[in-house]
Amino acid sequence: MKYKIEEKIDDNAQILGVMITGTRKSQVIGKIKLQRKNLCHVATINPEFVIEARHNKIFANALNTCEIAVADGWGVVWALKLLEGKSIDRISGVEIAEEIMKYANDKEKKVFLLGARQGIAEKAAKIMQAKYPHVRLAWYEGAQTVAVEKDEEASMTIAKINTFEPDYLFVAYGSPWQDIWIEENRPYLRVGLAIGVGGTLDEWANAVKTCPKWIDGLGLKWLFRLVNEPWRLGRQMRLLEFMWLVKWELVKRMYYKFID
Repeated sequence: MKYKIEEKIDDNAQILGVMITGTRKSQVIGKIKLQRKNLCHVATINPEFVIEARHNKIFANALNTCEIAVADGWGVVWALKLLEGKSIDRISGVEIAEEIMKYANDKEKKVFLLGARQGIAEKAAKIMQAKYPHVRLAWYEGAQTVAVEKDEEASMTIAKINTFEPDYLFVAYGSPWQDIWIEENRPYLRVGLAIGVGGTLDEWANAVKTCPKWIDGLGLKWLFRLVNEPWRLGRQMRLLEFMWLVKWELVKRMYYKFID
């Protein structure tokens, strides 16, 4: 007798005030392939994002407004298991970007690369074009300091994007600016899907060392990046803050359960 294996539902989850709306990789990948008239914003949540959102209301609003938010960090997966008893998939931004490129190659879709350091977007585009020859690619560095982006800079960037009319927009402005930028410019963008990709373009351009999959699978990508990019030490302190907050939340819940 054959038994039907039920696929786990892509259910919402919340971690310290930040919603995770894409919890199953297969279903998230299916959603990003949909044809859309209105922009779909995808955010990739890691512990740093959660901590930043606690101190930055604009960023918190951007994350909780986007259509799809995934756990791009084993810390988020661990925290949800510990606090909510939920097992969700870890879905990295690099994975999503690669899936988009594969799909865009098959369907001859348009992809626009925005941001990163000088020359990185162009180099990443050339490498990806060789790998995925049927993707229609364009790139633009955008504002060099997006935190203080001038109106004319934003207008120029949006004009370049809209002239190309991409199906997918990869924004590499770094956190928290890339997701804030997408939300602030949502009304003006003629794009099917936009995603903040962080250092993905750097990896594609071979500007940084790519973390081996076995190290990533152990949840130690943060350590690999710290060893190779020591300047990240200050940012990694947020991981400790995240772990402390999760454990404190667990203690509070246990206490309230005990006194009830």
